[in-house]
Amino acid sequence: MPHGGAPAGWLDVGVNLNPFGVPEPVRRALTGVRFDRYADLDPSAAARHLAADAGVPPSRVLLTAGASEALRLIATALLQPGVRALIAGPTYGEYRRLAAQRGAAVEELRATAPAFDPPIDALERELRRPDPVIAFICDPNNPTGRSIARGDLHRLTSALEQSTDRGPRLLVVDQSFGPFATARPSAAELLAPGRVVLVRSLTKLLSSPGVRVGYVLGSPRLLARLRAVRDPWSVGAHAIAAASAASWTLDPAAKRELSAWRQALADGLRTRGLRPCPSDANYLLVEVGPGAEVLVARAARRRIGIRWCASFGLPEHVRVAVRPPAEQARLFDALDAILPTLMESSCS
Repeated sequence: MPHGGAPAGWLDVGVNLNPFGVPEPVRRALTGVRFDRYADLDPSAAARHLAADAGVPPSRVLLTAGASEALRLIATALLQPGVRALIAGPTYGEYRRLAAQRGAAVEELRATAPAFDPPIDALERELRRPDPVIAFICDPNNPTGRSIARGDLHRLTSALEQSTDRGPRLLVVDQSFGPFATARPSAAELLAPGRVVLVRSLTKLLSSPGVRVGYVLGSPRLLARLRAVRDPWSVGAHAIAAASAASWTLDPAAKRELSAWRQALADGLRTRGLRPCPSDANYLLVEVGPGAEVLVARAARRRIGIRWCASFGLPEHVRVAVRPPAEQARLFDALDAILPTLMESSCS
């Protein structure tokens, strides 16, 4: 599937879900959901819970139907012809699609292989131009897994300090994979400059792709503009219940275990001649070479889903999610069968 996802019963290492599964408090909350009253669609309690979890006032939280709705609201409310949409790539394609729909001038600054270091200098230089701009960064980035250092984030927000009455100057930080990374700046710290909005998807953290839930953290004035363009009742009862029981923090022991699994995955890929990029997320971008698409197809014959990265503009790369050791062993067994013939066909 072009954007990930595999049939039921497959080993799916193409989607970046929490490898520890659905947190028990969320599972309990979902089993008790009612959906036969409009009262069940009141998100205020969930927003207060998420605000307390983030350490910010409730007025700075807007519950959304996943990060997708959050990004659409930002684009609808703020992007228009005459505003630049600056994108740190290679990355999630929805930023470009939404900006183009709104007629914004899209500029992508791409990190380069093999390390894919975030293009901070180029971003800062562009943000210092005194025109309306909304910059989209994914931190950690999808698909590279690279994080932006705290000091570099402050460089970017400082570059936006110049005001203009011709349109917005804003940094949108998509933190959908933030809980899986090492220590990150707090929401309050990032929001303090006033020109930052944080987008958080709970889908990945809660390992619940069937529950479309996320939220936006930003200034009350900005959130009012997003509310003005949203659909009524956009967040369903199950999403509200999940958000009411969720925490943005991954248990420290689980995070250490995830780090060990990620290292084991990277080591196993390297010993098989593949080249994983350094990652701070729950997945690895892996350079395969010209045979990347064939690798994905041959893995699919073994009922294993791997994400081909052509849609990111990286046709020689795949993305592999960090999974528990038993699932990694199954992946390695498949690669041991696939790679020798793949390399032979690539050489010929």
